[in-house]
Amino acid sequence: MSNPRELAVKILVHSQEGAYVNLELNRFLTSNISPVDRAFITELVYGVISYRNRLDYIISKFSNMKIKKMSKDVLNILRLGIYQIMFLDKIPVYAAVNESVEMAKKLNPGAAKFVNAILRNVLRKKDAIVYPDINKEPIRYLSVYYSFPIWMIENWIDLFGFEFTRELCKTLNKKADLCIRVNTLKISVENLEKQLIRDGIKIKSGLFMKEAFYILEHNKFTALESFKNGFFLPQDESSMLASKVLDAKPGESILDVAAAPGGKTTHIAQLMGNRGCITAWDIHPHRVKLLKDTCKRMGVNIVNAKVMDARVPNEKLYNCFDRVLIDAPCSGLGVIRRKPDIKWSKSPQDIKNLQKEQNIILQTCANYVKPGGVLLYSTCSIQPDENEFIIEKLLSEKSEFAYDDIRPFLPETLSKYIKKPFGHITLYPNIHKVNGFFISRLKKKR
Repeated sequence: MSNPRELAVKILVHSQEGAYVNLELNRFLTSNISPVDRAFITELVYGVISYRNRLDYIISKFSNMKIKKMSKDVLNILRLGIYQIMFLDKIPVYAAVNESVEMAKKLNPGAAKFVNAILRNVLRKKDAIVYPDINKEPIRYLSVYYSFPIWMIENWIDLFGFEFTRELCKTLNKKADLCIRVNTLKISVENLEKQLIRDGIKIKSGLFMKEAFYILEHNKFTALESFKNGFFLPQDESSMLASKVLDAKPGESILDVAAAPGGKTTHIAQLMGNRGCITAWDIHPHRVKLLKDTCKRMGVNIVNAKVMDARVPNEKLYNCFDRVLIDAPCSGLGVIRRKPDIKWSKSPQDIKNLQKEQNIILQTCANYVKPGGVLLYSTCSIQPDENEFIIEKLLSEKSEFAYDDIRPFLPETLSKYIKKPFGHITLYPNIHKVNGFFISRLKKKR
């Protein structure tokens, strides 16, 4: 078996070359790796990605060689070593340095002395590192210290102000507990709680949803019999709230236009008591298969899953569905604490491109709502460009739609965050302690 730190460096190098981090972790973290090493590798990879800007800033303070000229393996060995020195109190600093040097000897022998010198210097002088001045260069300070792209910091300060942005960055850098949804089609909330406790799983109750639990310590939850039996599904509470606001009733006809991997789809079926019909689309065949597998494991049998492009109009389906859910493709900036590589993979141009796609999907799929029916639009983004602005454009062009009050469908604790005309809410990780998420409910006139 490879050394855990070596595996972490391999994954980081691959991610730097454009690979998806979560897929690389799944590929490398095979069954022959112990739960302890699995957790350690995951911590190292996500930690380095989360604090990449700050780690590179520190490297630049101690190295005469420009970061752009360093090989990928040497750069990531340094990032890994400094991350352990700066952030992991449980790791002996000598181990972080020595293991890094040994990796350099193996992967790039000529760089071993360079790695050793940099890391030992950082170790000696870590408490004396000077970061950009928060008063003179507030944007650069946040970008370096909390490790976010400059454009993102500038945008958030414009939208939310400095202090809100700082708290948002702090929160997005914290590891999020795994949230699960109890599948009440198969087991009660109380009985799953008892089973998880018997299995030695530490849990706490959800913040807003009675069918939500947070698993506080876990290695591989998919190995649990309760997961295999379809008693629960990983899903953030913010996503569960979208299904609540849709408020689908037993016997109704529902369209979920971007359904895979099936979290909201199966939750809607659960809330409908598995009675009615849900048409679920996704553009990718492999994701439709994943959706079908999820439905089967969860005991949901009212879903008709199809490969379909939600951007392409189907006039035969106009005015056919009681409720339509559009969980639109988005930047994902609300889920950075779960997917920190999103920081570095998105750009302002990406958001502009996504806006075009979101507009097309919303304009197209609004046609499928019956008169008197409900249209729900959601994203895992906190950007108004992808949220309120998209809805306002639809309302300006389709007079048959209007905001519908979402307060009756949400916990009272969230009511104060819903502004007039009470048709949408944005959830923020630093305020609501869930994934960043936008939910809007519209009603079609009869």
